[in-house]
This record gives sequence, C-alpha cells and structure tokens, in this order.
Amino acid sequence: MSVLTKMTDDFRQRSRGGWYTANVVRMVGCLLAALLVVGQADAATLEYNWTVEWVDYSMESLFTRKAIGINGKWPIPAVVGTQGDTLVVHVTNKLEEATSLHFHGLFQNGTNYYDGAVMVTECGVPPAGGTFTYRVALTQAGTFWIHSHSKSQTADGLRMPLVIRDPHEHYTYDDEIILPLQDWFREPASVLMKQFNNADPHVRFRPAIPYGIIGGQCANSKRLRFEAGKTYRVRLSNIGATFDFHFSIDAHPMRVIEIDGVAVKQHVTHGITLSPGQRASVLVSALDTAEWNYMFHADMYTDLLEMPKYNPLNFTGTVEYSPIAKTRRHVRAMPWMAVSDLDLEPLDREPMLDPPDTRVTLNAYSGIFSDQTFRHSFNNITYAAPHVPTILTALTTGDMAMNASVYGHTSNTHVLRHLDVVEVLINNYDYYSHPFHLHGHVFQIIETGSIRQGRVYWKSAMQVPTKRDTVLVRGGGYAVVRFRADNPGVWLFHCHIDFHIMLGLQMTFVEAPDMIQERMGTALPEKFRENCIAQGIKTTGNAAGSRGLDLGNEDAEAPTPYPDRFESYDPPPGWQLISYIIHGNKDDVESIASPTHKGNAESTQSSH
Repeated sequence: MSVLTKMTDDFRQRSRGGWYTANVVRMVGCLLAALLVVGQADAATLEYNWTVEWVDYSMESLFTRKAIGINGKWPIPAVVGTQGDTLVVHVTNKLEEATSLHFHGLFQNGTNYYDGAVMVTECGVPPAGGTFTYRVALTQAGTFWIHSHSKSQTADGLRMPLVIRDPHEHYTYDDEIILPLQDWFREPASVLMKQFNNADPHVRFRPAIPYGIIGGQCANSKRLRFEAGKTYRVRLSNIGATFDFHFSIDAHPMRVIEIDGVAVKQHVTHGITLSPGQRASVLVSALDTAEWNYMFHADMYTDLLEMPKYNPLNFTGTVEYSPIAKTRRHVRAMPWMAVSDLDLEPLDREPMLDPPDTRVTLNAYSGIFSDQTFRHSFNNITYAAPHVPTILTALTTGDMAMNASVYGHTSNTHVLRHLDVVEVLINNYDYYSHPFHLHGHVFQIIETGSIRQGRVYWKSAMQVPTKRDTVLVRGGGYAVVRFRADNPGVWLFHCHIDFHIMLGLQMTFVEAPDMIQERMGTALPEKFRENCIAQGIKTTGNAAGSRGLDLGNEDAEAPTPYPDRFESYDPPPGWQLISYIIHGNKDDVESIASPTHKGNAESTQSSH
C-alpha cells in the first residue's frame, strides 16, 4: 500500500459521516509530485454519507407535501468540486422502493456501472436500508447535476446541482452564483402519472399547476446579491421534471460561456432558455452604481398542458445592489428572444465529425397503446425495462452481446461499434417539445428544423458545431446530432421530461459490447450483484434472464400502438405554444408550419 493510499484511508476512517461532510483529502509538499502525475496538483476526495428518505417540505404558506430528500433536507444543496477530484457517495436507501443516483452529464468513461440508470447500468439500491457506494472521477469541468434514475423519483425531489470548477478557467469573473431552476407540483408524481397516461385527453391534459423553486427558495423570494462593478458567473440549471425556464435580468445583458459542461466562445444575449436537463453559465457584469435594485425573471413555459391562463408562469426575484434601494422595472423590447444552440461555438473548436458510419432515425410519437393507456415511443416501441440490467446482459452473453436482439425488443437497443461516428435523426411528431438527453457523451448539433408541411425551414451548424448532452426538439421539428462511439458502455437516450421517461420515450445504445466485456468484466463494484440478488433480479443472460435469443413472451406482453390514435404535430385549436417564440427563430412567431427534412424517412439503422 502506498503512503498516499494509507494516509487517504486513515483520513477517511477518522472523518466519515455527517450531513454533507466533505471529507477532503488534500496532499501537499512531498505528495505534490504524485498528484501531478494524474494531472491535478490539488486533487481531493469528496466523501459523503447520504440517507435518501422522505421529508416534509412546506411551500411557504401554500401547501406541505413529501419530497425525497437527503439526510432530512430538501431542497438538496449543491455539490461543488474541482476537476481532478473524486466524488465518493455512500448511499443508504430508506425509501420503500429501489433508488439510484445519476451524475447527469458526466461521461463515466470506464465506470459505466456508476451511471445510475436502474435496470440499465445497475439494479438500484435496495429499499428499506439497502446501501451502495458511487465513486465518480470528476474528469470534466462545468455545470452538471445529480438526480435519481429510478421511476419518477426525480419529479418527487431527488435532484441537486453539481458544479465542477476548472482549475484553468478560460474566463475571468469575481464570483459565482449557483442558481438551479425547478418546477414543483402540489401532487406527488404517482398521482400525476395516473393522470398523464390516461387514455382520455380531458383527464390527461387537465391543469396540474406547477410552482417554481428558484435557487432553493420559493419563487419570487430569491435575491441575488450584486456588488457594483463586479462580474458574476451565474450557473443556471433546469433540474425540474417537466417545463422549460426562460431566464433574464432586467437592464443586464448576459454572455453565455458554457452549455451542458461545454465551454463556448462568449455570446451576448438578453435571455436564455433551459429545458429539463439543460445547464448554462452566463457572465453578468454588475452596473457601476448601487442606486437601484433590479428584477430577474425565471419564466416557466407550460406548453405540455392546456393551461393558457398559466402560460407562461412569471416567476421573479431581485438582483440586490443595496438592501435599502428601490427596485427599478426595466421594460424589455424582446423579452422572450433567446440564444440559439447553433449560434454557440465550443472553445475546443472540434470540427464537424466525419461523415457518419452509422445512421439511426428515431421517430417520437405518442398516443393510445393496446393496454388502453397513453404512452410515448421511439419508432412505435414504448420502452420497458428488461428483467436483467442491460450492462449485465452485455457482460454475460459472450459473442451474442453484439446482437441487439439479445437485449430485448422493448429496450429498443442499437449496438454500436467502437469509434464509429454515429448520426441520429430525431423527428418529433408531437406538438409539444421534447428535450432529448444522451448518457455518456456530448453530441454535435448538426441541423435543426421542421417536419411540418408547407414552408421550408432549417438551420445548419457552423464548421465548429455546438456540443451539448441535451437538445430541445420542438413539436413538429427535427434535429440531427452526431457523436463518436468512444466510450464503451450502455447509454440511454431519452426525453428528459420525467413523466415522458416513465411513459416510454427512451431507447438504449450498447456501445462496443466486446470492449465492455474486456474492460468491465471483473471491475464491477462491491455490492453490485449483491443488490440485484437482494431484489430477486437475475444477473446473467439475455433481457429475459435466459440463454441465446429465447426471450419468452416478451414481445407478446409489450403494449403495441394504435397508429390511428397517435397525437398530431398540429396542436389542438387554441393551444398556447409560447415556447415556439422563445428560441430565437422569428419565423415561428409568424407561423408554426414548415418543411419536410430531406432525411425524414422511415426508421433505419445502417452502417458502412
């Protein structure tokens, strides 16, 4: 055992425990050279003991309901580290169902088993006292978040910001503000799920009015304290379950410098829109005088539900220069216009990826299925979890792991070869937007546009395309994204509206199964299989826990769609699609009719 390992282990044993106790191991002096070997001169181990449990949360004087908190607290505070640190989280689950933690936006290169997707990369932390330890290398820098990837637990509150600071930050600023934005319903997610998958549209779309929580406080009460003449990095993250937020500050232009953990060339804007799962950093220069305070806006767009009276929901807070100053309301000439993804240029200047080796088309539909419920689907397949976690199927089926069928029809799996350039065309046939998130990667956004009939409109990427891990595809729209399959593992691709995940709008990429077996076959963490066995979950074989392609009655049990009962991408009369106005395309203000993309065709998967 090395001196460094011995000192680290001794320190952990002495200091383990407590609420958010970050047991920080910082080595200096003679250990500096050892730390430089891994490229980080001041690396730390951030160690936490978290008990996941229900807590009571009071929405000021409005209502009190249960939320899933950590160590008795909700909202859950941000986790802050530095690139090069290691995050160690010991989880004890006191819920009545399995739980997990997903470190949203982190690549988990070589540690796919810590990605936190239940029945995909793990079995979940068992209920009623089950435990598991996540060990996550913070190799990236930027604004991320942590949330459950088990059932609808994110919607019930198991979510928090994760900030990883760059020791070699490109931009200069005086201070930073971590500002998570989240929606919050009076009803628990289990009640809302029964509403949202009801076959009767009068039930499905009846108002479920959300409330806003901004920076951990009830909306309209949050204060951001500015000092005249200083520059602030505001780290924004939409960690909510359902709705978009549009953020702006009266009389204060912003400079976008990061999206989804990708540093970008600064871009001036008066507002930025974030869908669930998306993050951004903006630089805001304080004014030179503290004579006035100003308002900031976090407007929530509720296009998903038929609530024109409540769309948008205008939440505000105060940018406070002085506790005794009055607040000046600034009239904004274009209050809803926002920066477009395709206008942002990554600082690393990675050129557009080579012509793709593999093309995948994903058609997103929603409608009534054969079990008489409303569901979402990709290519008419509504996702259902396999009986064996997909990563274990990849690890235990030998050469069969290269065959997508072994993972089961309802996992909607595409197998990718190592280092292939993968192009995904996403067609959204719904009339509302979907924010699509890819685990394990960022992707380049190559093109966006409309699949509606009529006027032709699309927008193509620059030679240095925008990169992020969550892209918003508007109703009746499409997006083309590309990524390189350079991270062997099992990675979900899904809508990040929590209820749409539950209703089946997700699919699976199994990337380089042969290399998964080579790199992770003997590396599964302690308690990984034990937690599966404790919950009666099989740990070997295909999606059904059998050999070869014998999947039993899986296909017969899967609900199938009624194509004549799909939703249309044309919204119902009177539907108020405010979000169309806010994404920087004035054509959408005039009309929401546009083209058929040249690649909009039937679903295919092709290679060389």
